Amino acid sequence: MKGTNTYRERNSIKTNQGEEIFLRWCEGKGLKVTRLGFDEKQAPVDRFYDLPDLVRNLPDFIVQSEEKVTLVNVKGSLNLKEKEYLLLDKLAEAYDSEKCHLYYVFALPRELFWRRVSSVKRAYEDSKEIGQWPDGKLYRKLDLCGFLDHA
Repeated sequence: MKGTNTYRERNSIKTNQGEEIFLRWCEGKGLKVTRLGFDEKQAPVDRFYDLPDLVRNLPDFIVQSEEKVTLVNVKGSLNLKEKEYLLLDKLAEAYDSEKCHLYYVFALPRELFWRRVSSVKRAYEDSKEIGQWPDGKLYRKLDLCGFLDHA
């Protein structure tokens, strides 16, 4: 699945490749993972887009190790919607704390990139590669190599 597919095209496939990659990685690390956010593939919500932004953008997972608990939003490509970028400060305020950080994990077939909200914002702002999905929604392709965070 390419990061340029429409919402309908992305959800016509019954698995979320990025989430599957992420879950296999967590399993290999012995981490406990609990779904928190919506599963648009297996349990779609009618009128999803009528829900408030902070509800629609709940973190996907809670990840637990013996040392800490982390909230994670998983992305299956390096594309970030303009609308989500505009929500990043609100998402950080709602879901990031001193004891439990919010991470974006860009789960690609060959590599996982763990990034804090501040790094995602900077990568978006520095991106020169702007795209538009068939439904008119804008996104930017992120280059995450210059913005390093570790879980």
